[in-house]
Amino acid sequence: MNKFTHSLTLKITSIFLFVITVIVFIGGIVGIGFLYEYDFYVTSVDNVKVGIFESITYRYARSVYWFFISNKENLYEVNIQKDLPIRSTNFFFVLKNSDGKTLLSNYSDQEFLFSRTYNFSHAGFTKAADGSDIKTEETYVMDCFVKKNLDADDDYYTLDRLTDFAYKMRYAVIIITILSLIVSIILFIYLMCSAGRRKGEDRVIPNGIDKIPFDLLLVFVFLIGAIEVLILHELDYINSIVYAITFCLFAIIDILLVLLICMSFATRYKIGGWWKNTVIYRVLSFITRILKKLVSVIGYFLKHLSFVKKTILILFCIVLLEFMGISIGFNDGVLLLFFWIIEKIILVPAIILVSISLQKLKKGGQKIAVGDLNYQIDTRHMFWDFKLHGENLNRISEGMTKAVEERLKSERFKTELITNVSHDIKTPLTSIINYVDLIKKENIESEKLKEYIDVLDRQSSRLKKLTEDLVEASKASTGNLAVNMVPTEIGVLFTQAVGEYEERIKNSGLELILEEPEEDIFIMADGRLLWRVFDNLLSNVCKYAQPGTRVYLNLEKINGQAVIIFRNISKYVLNITSDELLERFVRGDRSRHTEGSGLGLSIAKSLTELQKGNLDLYIDGDLFKVVLKFDISNNHYITA
Repeated sequence: MNKFTHSLTLKITSIFLFVITVIVFIGGIVGIGFLYEYDFYVTSVDNVKVGIFESITYRYARSVYWFFISNKENLYEVNIQKDLPIRSTNFFFVLKNSDGKTLLSNYSDQEFLFSRTYNFSHAGFTKAADGSDIKTEETYVMDCFVKKNLDADDDYYTLDRLTDFAYKMRYAVIIITILSLIVSIILFIYLMCSAGRRKGEDRVIPNGIDKIPFDLLLVFVFLIGAIEVLILHELDYINSIVYAITFCLFAIIDILLVLLICMSFATRYKIGGWWKNTVIYRVLSFITRILKKLVSVIGYFLKHLSFVKKTILILFCIVLLEFMGISIGFNDGVLLLFFWIIEKIILVPAIILVSISLQKLKKGGQKIAVGDLNYQIDTRHMFWDFKLHGENLNRISEGMTKAVEERLKSERFKTELITNVSHDIKTPLTSIINYVDLIKKENIESEKLKEYIDVLDRQSSRLKKLTEDLVEASKASTGNLAVNMVPTEIGVLFTQAVGEYEERIKNSGLELILEEPEEDIFIMADGRLLWRVFDNLLSNVCKYAQPGTRVYLNLEKINGQAVIIFRNISKYVLNITSDELLERFVRGDRSRHTEGSGLGLSIAKSLTELQKGNLDLYIDGDLFKVVLKFDISNNHYITA
């Protein structure tokens, strides 16, 4: 291994190759971005060409249009083949006015690859009878055609060849980019390992650059980068070719400088204590040594005094020192200022230490108050009564932690019991349902027996639904559900859910009033979970809404949020708060005549919160209102 890490020739070669591979990687990333932007990876080469040719066509069309505007007064003198600002026989056009009259054209029914139509307008002035100017606006339509066989040497021809080549190389670019990244990483690791290694030496030998304070080295590199930015800014207005060459040169320099910084850091890290060779560390070390000496001297005298006596003594010393300073420097402002500075140098650090200790104690008390019983106050740098009080708080925390752990153990047992019992019920329940289904298929003549079988079928299905809801409520409340957040058009999903329930709502004697905006509204959500939320809420409407009333379902866009509102009149007296209704096993039907489990709203709220949304419930008399809110997403590329 030393043979490779100590070889100067191999290091220089690796640096050269590293610069090349990094440049290839950066170029590959830019190329992949360009290919992705023009859909090289998702469509055919012909469709890609159409997208690229369209931009050329529009540019040519604008050139012809402005040429026409500039020469429309003497249009009879124009030679289309010679005077047009474009040199292309692959581009044909027909420029018409608003009346359909052809004003300028070079098209004569040639075969074309594709065509586009562009509208242009031009504002002008005409003279009125009284000599005043009247503003007018002329509208033009230009039909543009691209020749089917690109035989002219123009932008179409050039980009057609380049597009074919790029399309063939589109996947090779990805492979080359990945390979360049892998090689760059391998070379970088090698250079970091070889940093500070010299032939014939087993220890790390720093270079002259490694002896420069590291923060000064970083400042130097930053200044070079700033100078490069200023130079490029000036060249941007002078010459594009010079700008491109300079940019590439600066990119190589920057890669070398970053590599230099990394290798220097690697060398310092191998030697150890790299932070000590910085200006900041040296300044802070000097200040720290002074402060420690001051604190140790003051602490020695105050160590054995009570807290009140310590406070009185400190205040007395401060007042005495201030009096002495004023007396000595009464007629000398400079000397008075000197005493004031000395006082602050001593007093400010002491107050800061006291403040830090009080802050730690305050934070520890707050943590314990809110239930963070595992929090331990760091008393290492405290002194006197502060440290004693911190240790007392830590002992209180330890005692309360034991009590809380016992309670948490009980809560976990309850949750596990619900989950385990629910799963254990599923097996015999599935057998009951299957056997009831088999019995229903038998030829049973007794109507009474058929009635009993229907009751068994209905109640077993209800028990199965309750078991599933119980498991889902447990998973939703603990966040143990997989959530696949994707951009979702909520209007489509909302309309589909309402459509599923439209017949059931009508059979329940309810009139449905649905309002939603015409525009598409996208949110980040899991379509499967969001459907379950709508399903639970619409099921509640069918169960608990007063027959003969209206049900209002609204989808709105308010303050950057998608807001869905469910409103209906309750069939039962709502002598219950909204918070109670959102709890598990609580129903608006206190008499429990309906077959609901009391889990629907709780599950809906948990699923909504898992998708970063909010579910709020409002009760006003018999009016039952549920409001769902989700942040609107700007990403429309994927829909549910």
